[in-house]
Amino acid sequence: MLAALKSIGEARLPHLYAKACDLFDRLVARNPQSEVNLLPLLVAPGETACDVGANHGLFTFFLLRQNVRVLAFEPNPRLVRIMRYRFPDAIRRGDLRLFECALSDAEGEATLHVPKGFSPLATLDGAMVSANVEMENVAVPLRRLDAAVREEIAFIKLDVEGHEARVLLGADHLLRANLPTLLVEAEERHRPGAVASVAALLAPLGYAGLFFEAGQPHPLSAFDAGRHQRRDALNAAGSKVLPGHVYINNFLFVARADAKARLAARWPQIGPALGL
Repeated sequence: MLAALKSIGEARLPHLYAKACDLFDRLVARNPQSEVNLLPLLVAPGETACDVGANHGLFTFFLLRQNVRVLAFEPNPRLVRIMRYRFPDAIRRGDLRLFECALSDAEGEATLHVPKGFSPLATLDGAMVSANVEMENVAVPLRRLDAAVREEIAFIKLDVEGHEARVLLGADHLLRANLPTLLVEAEERHRPGAVASVAALLAPLGYAGLFFEAGQPHPLSAFDAGRHQRRDALNAAGSKVLPGHVYINNFLFVARADAKARLAARWPQIGPALGL
């Protein structure tokens, strides 16, 4: 029911929906295990972050509140419209730049497959589209992060429904030059070997991987897809974790000394996994 109301709001009442998003996002932050609560440890005021797969702006909202400049990438035109209604002052000041495109390892055009009623699950990968779900297909520009961004980036949130490895391949120069801290959503149901492939791309650059369970950090080596990403831990739509279940799909990759130090100060036991 809530998903249906959100879908109607996105499409027909974008201005009102944009106002309601502030309430939705504050409720998210009341969950102590929400990743938005990690942001003060991952990026400092005055730095610049990329919100890749911005959706309606959950991470952008909290990054801006932390006085972090944001470059937000969102290919769904409806959600870009929500972002414009939601953050006009930040856009006007230059604290937020919106890029209405998808990111990958190539430039051009692609088709975004948007499940009706579940816009956060939109994907570029046609193989992930279920025959049982009604889809809206939208032609969107495709860019590489290396071509879109010239400034120094301290943090990237990456949520692109199975396309994360290709986004990182298209950001090779940025990653090598800046070593931004990365919060990456990766799921085996979207792409077998998703977590391992992201870790393999980043390890040569000196990144250490972590995940959080019950509010505590663990080294990536402790991740077990058979236990931490069971499909039966999710609802039928695959959009929400069922009560009493565990589903880990966000992973932290850290290479910067300052971010490692902040994390180790909060959780000393994770120092060895960070190479400290």
